Amino acid sequence: MLTSYLVACPHENCGWTGSLFPALVQAGAGAEIPSGRWAWLQCPRCERAWEVRLDGAPVMNLPAIEHGG
Repeated sequence: MLTSYLVACPHENCGWTGSLFPALVQAGAGAEIPSGRWAWLQCPRCERAWEVRLDGAPVMNLPAIEHGG
């Protein structure tokens, strides 16, 4: 069973909060991921992704890194 996590988007000027399903790869589909693993979340508002460590609830956000593109 997939588990969603209550999170807040860490990206500047976004401010979205809600529940998301993690993915094993950036921009990947939601997956069931065991606790203690690294995963990706993607914000539905700003559509940027960030990496998290699933350590139960809540998740631990890694610093958001902006990539020029």
